[in-house]
Parts: sequence; C-alpha cells; structure tokens
Amino acid sequence: MSWPAALLWVLIFAAAVSNGPGLLYLLMVCGAFGSLQMLPGSGGANLLPQSACAAVFVCKVLIQRGNVLRGVEAALDPQRLALFSAFLVYALFGAVVLPRVFSGMIEVVPVSAFRFGTDILKPGAGNITQSGYMMLSYATALAFTVIGQTETTRAHYRRALLCGAYALIATGLIDLITFSLNLGAVLEPFRTATYALLTDVEAEGAKRVVGLMPEASSYGTACVGLAAALLFTRPLYRPGTELRLVMVAIGALVLMTMLSTSSTAYVGLAVFGLVYGCDLLVRMLDAGNPRRDGIGLEVGLIVLAVFAVFATFVIKPTLFDPVVAMVDKMVFQKSSSASYVERSLWNRVGWHAFLDSGGLGVGLGSIRVSNWAISILGSTGLFGALLMFGFIAQQLVSAPRGASRKAVLFATVTKLALLPVLVMYQLSGTIPDIGIAASAALGMIAATHARPGGQRTMPLRSLAGRPASVGGPSEFQT
Repeated sequence: MSWPAALLWVLIFAAAVSNGPGLLYLLMVCGAFGSLQMLPGSGGANLLPQSACAAVFVCKVLIQRGNVLRGVEAALDPQRLALFSAFLVYALFGAVVLPRVFSGMIEVVPVSAFRFGTDILKPGAGNITQSGYMMLSYATALAFTVIGQTETTRAHYRRALLCGAYALIATGLIDLITFSLNLGAVLEPFRTATYALLTDVEAEGAKRVVGLMPEASSYGTACVGLAAALLFTRPLYRPGTELRLVMVAIGALVLMTMLSTSSTAYVGLAVFGLVYGCDLLVRMLDAGNPRRDGIGLEVGLIVLAVFAVFATFVIKPTLFDPVVAMVDKMVFQKSSSASYVERSLWNRVGWHAFLDSGGLGVGLGSIRVSNWAISILGSTGLFGALLMFGFIAQQLVSAPRGASRKAVLFATVTKLALLPVLVMYQLSGTIPDIGIAASAALGMIAATHARPGGQRTMPLRSLAGRPASVGGPSEFQT
C-alpha cells in the first residue's frame, strides 16, 4: 500500500468518527484519485479511494438510529428506489447463475482481459468484484436517499461537488506540470491500480491530461460531469465568494476537458452545451420559471463570448488550427484508431452475448464492452435493462411529490446535470456499475420523492457518538 493510500485511510476514518459533513466532502474529493489502489499488495481486485470512502459513508449513515428503517422504506418505495432494488436483486442472482448456465457456450471479452481478442464464458472473479461494485453503488444511492431530504444536506452536497471539482482541477494541473518538468515519477505512488494506466500519452504533440485518473477519457468525462453539475446548480450557491468559486471552477473544468483530448469528453461537452442551450431557451420563454434570475447576464455573457471567438477567428484564423486538428483527430477520425477498433469489437461481442443468451444476459462481471447500455443488456438481460433504465427514466421524469420549492429546484437542476453524464456512459461505459458519483446524484433526486409524513431524516452523529434525539426534520451531520 502506497503512502497516499495510507493517508487517505487515516482521513476517511478520522472524518467518519467526527461530527460534521467531512466524510461527504472527502467522498467527492476522492473522485479525483481514480488510479490509486487502497488495498495492500499488487494483485487482486482494485479498491479505489471513492469506493472505500463510500463504503464507510454508507456504514455511518445506516448505523444511525432509525436509518435502517428509513432505508428499507426508501428501498421499497415505488417512487424512490424500488426499481433499483429489484434490479440489484435480479443482477446479483444473475451474476451467480447465468455464467454457470452458459459456461463454455458463449463468446465474450472478459472484464479482466489484457489482450486483444475474445474468450469463452466461464464463471470468474469478475462476477464477484462487479457484483460488489454494483452493491456499493446501490448502497450509496440508498444512503443519499435517506439523508437527502433536508435543505442543509443539499447545501453540503453542492459544496462537496465544488470541493471535488477543485480536487480534479488541481490533480490535472499537477499532472501537466510534472510531465512538463519530467517529474512523472513523483506521481507513481498515486498510480498503483493494477489495471492498464495510460498516463503519458500525447496527441498532436500535446500531453493528454489525465490527472490522477487511469486515462484521459476517465479524467475528461469526470471534468464534464462536474462542470455540468456546477453550472446547472449555480443558482443555488450563495452569492459572493462561493458563487465566484463556482464560476472559476466551471471555466477551469471546461479547459481541463479540452486538454484531456478525450473524444468521449468532447462529445459530452457538446451535449452539455446543447442541454444548457435548451434549458436557457425554456427559461427565457417561461416567465414563471424560478431560475430566470440573472438570465439577462447569462445571455449577455454568451453573446460576448461568441463575438470574441468570431472576432479572433476573423483577425487570426490560424489560431484555431491546433484546436480544429485535435477535434478532427479525436472525434471525426476516431473510427480509424486502434482504440475504436478494439472497443467496437467489445461492443459487438457483448451484443452477441446478449442475443446468444436468449436475452437473459451472461451475468455481472462476465463481459467488457464500451457502451453502458450494451453492458447492462449483455450482463443482466432484457429484464435487468428494463429495471435499470426504468429507474433512471423515472428519476429524470417524475416530479417530486409534496416537496418544497427549493427541493423541486434542486431536483430539476440535478437531473439536467446528469444528462451529459448518461450520454458519455453510452460511449465509454465498460461495466454495468453506474458509479458512486451518479448513484449519489440519483439518490439525492430520489430523496425529493419522499412521501410527506413518512420517515424523516434524523441527525447523523459520529460512529462513536450519542444516538440521535427523536424529533422532526433535522440538519445534516456526518
């Protein structure tokens, strides 16, 4: 175990036994360390910092008095997590049964494959590890559903996203600086995960920024996801220093996305812009929209930015040549790359695994693909896909019941921020696991669907603290 992993373990448990929201903030910051192995040894499964922190976070939430009952209520509530709960039960059953039923009968690309090519389906360690990841994502969504009913919790969640954004920006800058100074060895203790790490790749003569993630695609997509979250939730931040920090973070994340030169991130950035444009148009046309405040300033800044780009292009068009060349290579010429050929093979084999299994799937952890929808279909079959996609569609479409104006506003902007992330999943999602960050967001949305008069969130104390006192709706304390 490297010293950064040991230090993070200390910070995680210190935050767990303390009062306050420190563990939530640390959970989001840990998302920037996507190539750090938290387990001792050099083999076996990888446990990343955000997953380790999420496991402790879930435990801390559920040991509070009454939260297990609240969790059961949320898990069975058709408006909250019932579909996700059903999916988890079916997926875990399939992970045990399906690889054995179809063993030796179906061609797959295993999750743990380190070579180009396919293999024959058989039960393996991937079925266990991927089931564990899925369980943790579900537990994270459940924990956030339990605690996410108060405005104080939502405020801490937003600030935690901001902390995670600055952690991602900082690690990207460190990666860029150490590469420029030929000090890449300094980051080796942070890059200990056992899967393939593509950290020193160049494109068009420029360094592909990866931060402390395993590859540029992971880093770029994380930047887009946080940029979208901050932009759409911007009206909910406090005016002044906090809002200024949000605006700086959005600009820096967009810049880091461009420097990652990830084709998936570029597409995500385009979808992000499209969603924002459509939302801006809706707010302009809807006089009663609660997010119309400052819309004149937004439009003015957009017009100014477009004019500045146009003027620069007229004055010195060659200035954009490197950008155009990069986008052309990473997006429009992507189909000619070795990566595209390999990932196309993964998708083709994964889709045929779904068909060859009669639509049942071959189990969690049995296949590697490069499209999240195909991963869900190939792993859990048509029934599992209906449950998972139904859950996500439900959370994105349904309106909170009996919620306050602030809760409805929070749910709306969080849904908008998830759209670019879900699109990027379809381009690069290799496993069925939806991930800690997306699960947290879905859990916060689901929390706004709690029935009025149902079990309400109680104060969260430290792991060694006194149990919560009985009372009404509480503030968030982790």
